[in-house]
Amino acid sequence: MEEQAYVEETFGILTDDDVYLDCVLVRPRGTTDANIKALRAWIPRYPLTKSSVITCARQEVLGAGIGSPVAHLVFDLRGTGQSEGQRDDHNFEMDLEGVRLWAAERFGDVNFGFLGTPTGSEQVQQVPIRPGVVMETYHYRPAPGSPPRGSVIYLSTYGNFSRADDARAVALAEAGHEVFGIEPLRYLLHASVQGRITPVDLWRDMQTYIKQIGGDAWLAGLPVSAGLGLLWTAGVESIRGVVAIGRTQAAFKAHHIFDTSNPHTFFLGRYVHKIAPRPMALVQVEDHILGGDHDELAALYQTTMGPRDLISAQAITPSLLLNRLHWLETAQPQ
Repeated sequence: MEEQAYVEETFGILTDDDVYLDCVLVRPRGTTDANIKALRAWIPRYPLTKSSVITCARQEVLGAGIGSPVAHLVFDLRGTGQSEGQRDDHNFEMDLEGVRLWAAERFGDVNFGFLGTPTGSEQVQQVPIRPGVVMETYHYRPAPGSPPRGSVIYLSTYGNFSRADDARAVALAEAGHEVFGIEPLRYLLHASVQGRITPVDLWRDMQTYIKQIGGDAWLAGLPVSAGLGLLWTAGVESIRGVVAIGRTQAAFKAHHIFDTSNPHTFFLGRYVHKIAPRPMALVQVEDHILGGDHDELAALYQTTMGPRDLISAQAITPSLLLNRLHWLETAQPQ
């Protein structure tokens, strides 16, 4: 039997307030601690457990292959899964600090980072898509008394639905939108377990997702996720229109996730014309590492004949998102 490209080590981390966190280190087979140059710690969104992200860690290590210097840690927050602690103890910053200290003690000066945050202002749920595939969703309901507006699927940058994403989603909900936040990388890693993903797979999964959340929606995708948002909109008619902010084509660079045997399979220029007559708003963010290439965005702008707009912005703010969503709502077919 062929050996897996990864090995798993289970152990506990003790926090400064004496709570043991149940952990699994997923690392490339054949590596030693000295070989590890980077460590990524996947944070489950409360009240989910590490079972929601263990697949992500395994897929990333499998994708990198034997000999990769990157390891991944998954752990249960206090009071969830196999960790100690009470369910009403939400002092998760102690958990994160315990993980930081453990990483420094064991691996020394490695490139270390957390993927995700433990809490937000939403209700977190896992929406089943197909066997073995879920979309982890952060559900923000419209504020009471706010004017009713359309639902929005909000895609954060790959790898992290941050506190800034949470604040933007809250602002959209306060303006009357029902918001379904997604950190796309978690979905993509689950979706690629049974084989690398094709555009048809993506379209079928999004069609299933939209049915699960109860109808059509606008879509907003931030840097990197912008490309995924454009492709989803092109192939799923129940997406009413799209705001794509920052880098786009970079969404499909992960060869262990996407079927890139044909380099043109995920070329967005082949698909964005299908968005019309629905509206498409493109945004380049100035002085942002993922802010997008003007020529790339301009080419996408020229490719569709539907309602379209291309602007530049200084930052990705809630007011920018609300402005662009308002433009989608009022845009008329050309």
